[in-house]
Amino acid sequence: MATQPRAGEMLVGAYLKLIEECEVVAYGQHSPLEGEQMEVDVIGIQPSGGREVITCEVATHLRGLGYGTAAENGDRVAKKFTRAERYVDRVFDAADTHRFQFWSPNVPPASEEALREVASEFGARSGSELELVVNGEYAGRVEELRATASATYAQRNELAFRFLQILEHVRD
Repeated sequence: MATQPRAGEMLVGAYLKLIEECEVVAYGQHSPLEGEQMEVDVIGIQPSGGREVITCEVATHLRGLGYGTAAENGDRVAKKFTRAERYVDRVFDAADTHRFQFWSPNVPPASEEALREVASEFGARSGSELELVVNGEYAGRVEELRATASATYAQRNELAFRFLQILEHVRD
């Protein structure tokens, strides 16, 4: 059963579509395999050149990650990306370029350090980068979306982006 994407996921999807220029953006992808409990929050596919798949996990908790201690936060994110990597490898063939991203607007310093360790271990094991789009980097990407929203008027079929357009074009 498909569910409506959450607000943070919609922001990430808008970024993938409008800034990364992904042709396809999908939300809440679940594995159809019996017994495999996994979900990928947002996947973007860039068709140009060799097909690039961008796999994103999104944690839009405004008071930190909320999974527990810094170590528990790191463990939970590591498990998410281990499952996401298996899913992407199975669904998209090995010839594709894969990028993995973790998006969160508010990650406390200890948890950010734990996530950096997770990203390093993920890269060493998989050969793929796990990019952390957290705190200032997250804010910077939202600013990119806002700048694009303020310069455009056309509907782009991305609800989060449309909200940004409305906010950027409000008259006094």
